[in-house]
Amino acid sequence: MSTSYTFRVLDADGSVFGKGCFTYDGPPGDVDIAHLLGGADGSRGPKLTAFWYHDSIVGTLSLKNLLSFNFTQGEQASSRFAINVWNVPESTHGLTAGTASPAQLGVASAHRGNGGELSCKGRKLEFPKLAEATTVVEEGETVIPTVDLVVVIDASGSMRDEADTLSKVVGTAIEATKTKCPSNLRTTYLGIEGTFSKTVFTTTVRNYLTQTAKVDASLIRGRTAAQVTADASKEDAARTIEDISTHFDWRPGAVRNIFFLGDEPLEGGLSLTPEGQDQEDIEAANRAIQVATQTGTRVHMYMGTGKYSSDAAKHERVRKAIEGEYARVARDTSGQFFASQDSLNAFEAMLEKVICGSKTDPRVTTTEFCCCQEYVEQRGDTAVPQ
Repeated sequence: MSTSYTFRVLDADGSVFGKGCFTYDGPPGDVDIAHLLGGADGSRGPKLTAFWYHDSIVGTLSLKNLLSFNFTQGEQASSRFAINVWNVPESTHGLTAGTASPAQLGVASAHRGNGGELSCKGRKLEFPKLAEATTVVEEGETVIPTVDLVVVIDASGSMRDEADTLSKVVGTAIEATKTKCPSNLRTTYLGIEGTFSKTVFTTTVRNYLTQTAKVDASLIRGRTAAQVTADASKEDAARTIEDISTHFDWRPGAVRNIFFLGDEPLEGGLSLTPEGQDQEDIEAANRAIQVATQTGTRVHMYMGTGKYSSDAAKHERVRKAIEGEYARVARDTSGQFFASQDSLNAFEAMLEKVICGSKTDPRVTTTEFCCCQEYVEQRGDTAVPQ
């Protein structure tokens, strides 16, 4: 293997005046090299295979111009560096400098070329540094996810008083989030077997799936008022989650999200059990979770302020039981649960995480040190002769 080092000649003010580089056969570490022109007696150590030096006075000088060179580095000997490089036999351009150490600059005792004799300008020789690979870190690209969000509301009468407020709060949060970052969000508002005028919920789930998504009506699991009571059909939340997860016209590659707004148990509303929900509600939630998970659909749940009993203790018991199922559906589908209108403040933060672009990992490129000549002849960092 070979090892390269770079060094600099500094002007009196500390700015870079010239640059040099050399390469020898062997690994980095302890080394003792003495090079005399033509390999004359007195040369020792690893073979010097390349040497280049450039400044605006001498131009570019190479190994064939190197009269003498000494480089020692290691714990067993004093580290030192000195060079004597001239365009022999003319000797009109050249530099003699040394002896530099890691702690002390060497002196440029002879310096001649363009502009004549410029030896007494206070220029100094730095001790060489290992020419290491160049690492470039490029910022990751912004990836804007395609996100489909279906906002679904229980269209029963108990949600009427909240529908208008929720329509505004959810819509405002969505618009606010879209202003914060690049996004590719499509939002659809649907009601279960019903709609609410003067809100964004003006299309039913059934109409959207059969008319817009062109789904065969026989495939829809949500029930109609002819199959159950009118309110019960509007409270088939779990079945609706199944239907939207399976049949909605999701865009290819879209991140799928359902945001359900309701206040009743998930299978046809309140049951006559003391807890307000029964085993059918739990099993319906299980099926909804399974289908949503299989289709890669994240379900967020909002529980409104329903009235379950005139008895305060029973009301609270029923509310907690229903809330537990709402939270379970959200948790088990990697969604988020919101317990009241106040907690919708967190909806905007959640939505921002979902729709905002994320950056890919930075791209790190490492380029091994290549060429001494190219290094010393790079423009833009050496001075004009004074």
